Amino acid sequence: MTTINPIDSGPNPAQDRTRRTRLVDDWQVCPVAPEDDRPPEALFADAAAQVIHVPDSCHLQPTLYPDRPYWGSHLRAINQQDWLYRRVFIAPEDSGKRTRLRFEGVDYFADVWLNGAYVGQHEGNFVPFEFDITVHLRPGVENVLFVRVRSPWDAPNPKGTYPLDHVLRGLVKGLYEHGEGVIPPDVNPIGIWRPVWLIHDDGIHIDHVQINTQLDGSVDVRLRVINATGAAWAGHCDLMIRAHNHDGPGVDQSLPLQVPEGTHEQHVTLHIPEPRLWWPWDHGLPNLYDLTASLYSVPDGVVSRTETRFGVRTVFMERTAQRFTCFINEHPIFLRGSAYIPGLYLSQITADRLRDDVELARDANLNLLRVHVHVCLPELYQLCDELGVLVWQDFELNWVHEASLAFEQRARRLQHAMIEMLFNHPSIMAWACHNEPTMRLARRANLEQHPDPALYADAVEQDPSRVIFLCSGHQEEDWLRSGDSHTYYGAIWSRQYTDVYDQQLRLNSEFGFEAPAALSTLQAEDDVWQRLQHLEGQIDTLWRYQAELIKFHVEHLRRLRATCSAGYVHFWLVDLVPQVGCGVVDAHRQKKMGYETLREASQPLHVMLEHNGRRPFAIWVLNDLLEAFSNTTVRWQVFDAHDRLLLENEAAFDVAPNAAQRVQTVRWDLPATDCARVVLTLQDHTGHVLAANTYDRPFQPLQRPAGYPWKFDPYLGVKVFDYPDAPSLADVGTPPLLRRIPLFVRERATEFVLRQQFPVWLASSVARLVDRL
Repeated sequence: MTTINPIDSGPNPAQDRTRRTRLVDDWQVCPVAPEDDRPPEALFADAAAQVIHVPDSCHLQPTLYPDRPYWGSHLRAINQQDWLYRRVFIAPEDSGKRTRLRFEGVDYFADVWLNGAYVGQHEGNFVPFEFDITVHLRPGVENVLFVRVRSPWDAPNPKGTYPLDHVLRGLVKGLYEHGEGVIPPDVNPIGIWRPVWLIHDDGIHIDHVQINTQLDGSVDVRLRVINATGAAWAGHCDLMIRAHNHDGPGVDQSLPLQVPEGTHEQHVTLHIPEPRLWWPWDHGLPNLYDLTASLYSVPDGVVSRTETRFGVRTVFMERTAQRFTCFINEHPIFLRGSAYIPGLYLSQITADRLRDDVELARDANLNLLRVHVHVCLPELYQLCDELGVLVWQDFELNWVHEASLAFEQRARRLQHAMIEMLFNHPSIMAWACHNEPTMRLARRANLEQHPDPALYADAVEQDPSRVIFLCSGHQEEDWLRSGDSHTYYGAIWSRQYTDVYDQQLRLNSEFGFEAPAALSTLQAEDDVWQRLQHLEGQIDTLWRYQAELIKFHVEHLRRLRATCSAGYVHFWLVDLVPQVGCGVVDAHRQKKMGYETLREASQPLHVMLEHNGRRPFAIWVLNDLLEAFSNTTVRWQVFDAHDRLLLENEAAFDVAPNAAQRVQTVRWDLPATDCARVVLTLQDHTGHVLAANTYDRPFQPLQRPAGYPWKFDPYLGVKVFDYPDAPSLADVGTPPLLRRIPLFVRERATEFVLRQQFPVWLASSVARLVDRL
């Protein structure tokens, strides 16, 4: 029986001669052997018994296995096959002069046929793509669409070590297994996961609008117009800018336009009078504007119209060997952020979930989200624009990839598409080309050969208006192109989180510690509970350790604003799956203890004690607001374990705007064990408390939990702390020769290597030597 999929025409917000119709309802899908290259009709006919119905816009894993979407060999088997999608639809009788078939997102490779004709292919999980199908479409009758989708596993790397380079990643894709409590080891999302459309028009359309702004209200608009009519087109281009969320004035401009056949670019500069600037929420209002661009001709009216939203703002990061400073609208701002991926399968993430998460970040007093190793849903960037949250946008590369010119060319195409697609969002302040390409000391080919140098050069050329990072982490010496730090003191690097005290960090973009999800979240997943139930009585202790580590790092980094630091990005906000992870909120959105600690330590106005875990040094006031506070009093009190006051003092102080200030040096003649609680308050001249902070036993810091970070569950891909039968990560994938070295020696040696900042010349020499072995 032939299934006819309906078409949802819906309202047309553009109100022009372009019409969009969405292909809705289920796809018919069947598995296909990767080596079988017969035509899709033949493949589908032979697979009749295996055909299933898959809902529109979803990944295959949670669709095929809704009760087991996170772990197991059944998930790995999905990616060992190609998947053939089929749907039959009836196109409108009046399909216009041209029809395009548009895919909003296919994960990861796609080959497309319509009515027996091959129409094209595409690579990339996040980039929309389209094909002109005018000559293949049959208006008013049945049309048969086939899409062959694959997202293959990479071959094992015989010289690699799990989880860093056990494969050389061949996909330009960050949402791909890499263990360590992030992406489970059997997950590689696959499927047509975003809507598919037919777009009918008169053969001419505005393909892209790019906007650059200056603080004086200058708006540089670049239009890309595609003319497929077969002749030159003459008409007008109307541009209209209107305030979106404020009452500021707008501007209109109309200009004659001649568009030859093919692709044409038009550059126009408009000027908004009295512009309202876009600011992060803690420095002002996130003022936005809407731009409408229309192509108009006398006989036909509006033939193409598009809208985009933007903000008037500038961003710059001053980078020197001594310090980094971030400027928004030529004003220094301290970055308080956390890394973020909303979920394992983006097709399951709703706009409401994204809004809740961004509001979680704002409620935690964060002004930045680092969208970590993936391009997120369009709604996230719209929300960050609207709510005044800055975005550090990673590209899709993580750890060790192929170091070939062919891979570089593929990655360059997709990075270019990412920057073009997200360019107009004022919330985005930085692009990072690759996350931790040198996480493995002996692997530097990505960073030094392919693809990172070319990706960096492309990004600088394509978008000189933002901060560009060649890579993130492990390249501190290259401060002009990179220079940010990833530090895991008290976690995978050392046994004491206070070890970070001596580090002068210009921008710390990763630090954190794994802690289990809430008990109810762990118990909700059988696979998890079977392996992690030994943690039932330890959750509070592990949460407390995560919270103490976060507080010490955040306050240390905020204090460094006075000397060298542009900010921090904690790792990370929410866990992707219900297990053990670095999130301060678990996958079911239950808050761990670390969330409240992150919120308190990140308050724009904050009072803190500088200490190294053994003794106090000074009292500080940290003010990231533009407001000054005169005639304030800073008070500190020390209590013993019986809540008896041992020491009390205060100092008058004027709090400067947007600064970290040392109030007073302190030396307490008290045994460290007696200082059970330290209470700090900042009060104005009326006695109103502006900020408060409490430390419980600050000079007796918690020790790193037993079994961490080496006890590991390969099935879940997470740390399991003191589980006695769990293998050590130092044994997973380790060559037999190295196993002759005692395990505890290998573990300690690895921690030592991870925390060292080796000179580039030494790291490069080691990498070249290893490559020759």
